[in-house]
Amino acid sequence: MMKNIFSLSILLLIFSSCTTPRVVTKIIPEAPEGHYAVGREYIPLESDHIGVELGYDGIQGENLIFDFVVHNASVDTLSILPNDFYYVVLDSANSMAAPHTPWMAVHPDKVLMHYDNTLEETKEAKNLNSLFGVLQAGVSILYNTAGFIATENPAYIADAVFQTVGTADEYISQDKMISSEMEMISEEKELVKEEIFRSCMVPPGTVTSGYVYFPLHEQTAYYMFCFPVGNQLFQFVYKQEKELVY
Repeated sequence: MMKNIFSLSILLLIFSSCTTPRVVTKIIPEAPEGHYAVGREYIPLESDHIGVELGYDGIQGENLIFDFVVHNASVDTLSILPNDFYYVVLDSANSMAAPHTPWMAVHPDKVLMHYDNTLEETKEAKNLNSLFGVLQAGVSILYNTAGFIATENPAYIADAVFQTVGTADEYISQDKMISSEMEMISEEKELVKEEIFRSCMVPPGTVTSGYVYFPLHEQTAYYMFCFPVGNQLFQFVYKQEKELVY
């Protein structure tokens, strides 16, 4: 039941200097060490024959991603509503929650809509790349054909052909890269669509799990993630650290 999100987006890494730092955000559980699976640490909690586990998966854009697992060892069917998941910010691991409104989990449909918007933007970039390729190739042919008409030199036509081939190769290469990126985004969307945590009923003796997205809070030192399950409230405290990596 434990899964792993593969980052399928194309990342452009620019190394302008060996000493140029970048800020890395770390999300660390404030709890005894849990168990590791598929590259992440799962923190377990249990109460009244209900066991839950939370595994931090990473940051995607402006969201924190977790894998939330529920083990129903009770005699009752559990109704779980991810719309009720939330976090509160803390000044320290043992402090009381701040009195402002909790930050709710991101709705699954909003997560999937982000993929749709990204695909639409990438499709527009692909169409624009094709248009520029056609225009540049056309200008090259027209320019060299005009030279042929003026001088009656067949070499101008040869130049036009070779330049057009070079232009086509460049834009075809770009088009393949964009198509590959669209395919990867689509694959990731289908994975998330299948595995994201949605409202569900969990019968006795069964396990369910799924991805939960929370909005990233840049300023907080600690999060307390809260998961209402049945008549229980499971709370996990995580520390947020930022460090410069050279």
